[in-house]
Amino acid sequence: MDILNNMIAVMNKEEVRHFKLWLNSTNSSESRKDIVLFDYIRKSADKYDEQFVFKKLYDKTDKNSFYKLKHRLQEDLGYNLALLHFGKHESNNLFLFLSLYNIFISRNQSEIGIYFLKKAEKRAQQTENFEILDMVYASFVRISADLPDINPEVYIQKRKENVVKLNRIRETDQVLAAVTYRLKLSQNYGKRDVGLLKLLDNTIKEFSEDDSIKHSKTFQTRVFRALSQLLIQNHNFPELEKFSLSTYQQFVEEKWFDKSNHETRIQMLIYIINSTFKNRKFRESLDYAETLGEELSAFNNLLYNKYLFFYYNSLVINYAQIDLARGLKALDEAEREMKGMKNSYYEFFIYLNRANLLFFQRKTNEAIRSLVKLYGNDHYRKTDASFKFKISVAECIMQCESGDEDTTLKRVGQVRKQFKEQLTTDDFKREGFILKLIPDLMKSPKLIDNKKLISNITKFVSAKVKESVEDGEVLRYRAWLAPKVGLQPV
Repeated sequence: MDILNNMIAVMNKEEVRHFKLWLNSTNSSESRKDIVLFDYIRKSADKYDEQFVFKKLYDKTDKNSFYKLKHRLQEDLGYNLALLHFGKHESNNLFLFLSLYNIFISRNQSEIGIYFLKKAEKRAQQTENFEILDMVYASFVRISADLPDINPEVYIQKRKENVVKLNRIRETDQVLAAVTYRLKLSQNYGKRDVGLLKLLDNTIKEFSEDDSIKHSKTFQTRVFRALSQLLIQNHNFPELEKFSLSTYQQFVEEKWFDKSNHETRIQMLIYIINSTFKNRKFRESLDYAETLGEELSAFNNLLYNKYLFFYYNSLVINYAQIDLARGLKALDEAEREMKGMKNSYYEFFIYLNRANLLFFQRKTNEAIRSLVKLYGNDHYRKTDASFKFKISVAECIMQCESGDEDTTLKRVGQVRKQFKEQLTTDDFKREGFILKLIPDLMKSPKLIDNKKLISNITKFVSAKVKESVEDGEVLRYRAWLAPKVGLQPV
């Protein structure tokens, strides 16, 4: 792996601009080899040709000078990135204070050095950075031998108290790392019912001498954030539901929720809503959606605007399963409430879901009009081609149900041409099947007369398919096709 090339590849515009300015400030010569190499690596990306750029920079065969140039460029780049981002991370400020302490102590300027050491102590206490606080207290103990004004016993006691906190944090990190690793193993080997709560308890007992950490608010928050993401990535929604509910209930019982972690409470509710929805517990999901709505008003609407979309999304996805009319009503309310937020994605969400709900209410022409509105939406323009393809396939289905054969066949032809690249890949086999099926459906409006078509549809509807695949469909193909062959919608 070429570290230099990879470093340059992930730089953003601000970092590139800052680095170029810094290089030019030291020497503005147009023939600087480091700038030429930097620009070439940026522009060439995966097509980087080391032999080509070497010949461009040097008129010799020995590459030693070229390798020295690369090494120097990498060091300069690392140094410059560190300078640019130094103030953006709290721990960097702590290291700055410690560095200044060492500089002035080495110059026998103890008064200035102690000033920065005390600043480091105060900041480390405020941010609960117990590891750096341990370094600070160790420095106080060492310097006390040269400075009689410093009582080492004070800092020895502070260090002992800090070590207790530090060890607890370390045990927390160890337990979290171990349980995450074990959970990944169980998911990788297909053991879906991992019994996460039991796994967590067993891991705490094994890796921690302090059993009380499982009753720690900080520990439970960190566990929740780490493991909930892992469960989502593995689509383990049964375990996510149990884990989210258990954690949320513990926080409520322990009275751990307050203004400082109100966002954590909202996030937990969203996980509970989504996992219960995935597990087809729509009424329970709606109950927690109402709780979410109430919490959005807490602390003088502290997080109302930030999470309002998630509330309406919760209503829409659940009502889409049990009450289409209520789902449309929720969308209308969302449109009114979020109108002033000037977010093109919200508009995109409303048009897309309204089209879907209207379609399954058999209001096909209204559904088409709502879907077509997407094409002028700013968010739609930025959407990747894969999703645009699926939106277009959904429109073709709607056109088919409208009964307008000319418009339908014309639109199918346009979609085939526009997304011919996608149609050649295995990822879009289902879309390819739908686009082939639609013209046949238009020719045989009475399916009873076409046994081959009935057989093809039945096989498609009955075939096993991953839930994640169907989740990616704008309009669920099996839900549309199943009734046509006398099967229950999936």
